[in-house]
Amino acid sequence: MIEAAFKSGSLITARCALEQGRDVFALPGSIHNPHAQGSNGLIKQGAYLVESVEDVLSQTGILSNCAINHLIEIAPGSEQQEELPFPHLLANVGNEATCVDVLAEICDQPVHEIMMQLLELELQGFVSAVPGGYVRTRRG
Repeated sequence: MIEAAFKSGSLITARCALEQGRDVFALPGSIHNPHAQGSNGLIKQGAYLVESVEDVLSQTGILSNCAINHLIEIAPGSEQQEELPFPHLLANVGNEATCVDVLAEICDQPVHEIMMQLLELELQGFVSAVPGGYVRTRRG
């Protein structure tokens, strides 16, 4: 959660998730901003405080292993060929939205695996979540 007024719908959803024992992440906001009361309150109630991407990755366990295993590290000025993460999945995400279920079927992988891979691709800027699925954001 990034910003939410104290009685917003997104805050109600986040509170329900906390009550169900699900992970909730919140970015802190200024105490003077009324739209930050919700996310600050969630942090008080047990949501994870997020100050960087590493905060999310460190709390998600399996996702952090996935992220660490698939980070692209190329030294500035290096002439190495960049290896694309999840090339089969990436090859099936185009300019039109493709839903997760279709990608899972095409790639012959469980939906939860595809979701983790899409998150990693999104964090690296290769894809974006849009209404109806995912689209490619940069060529690799």
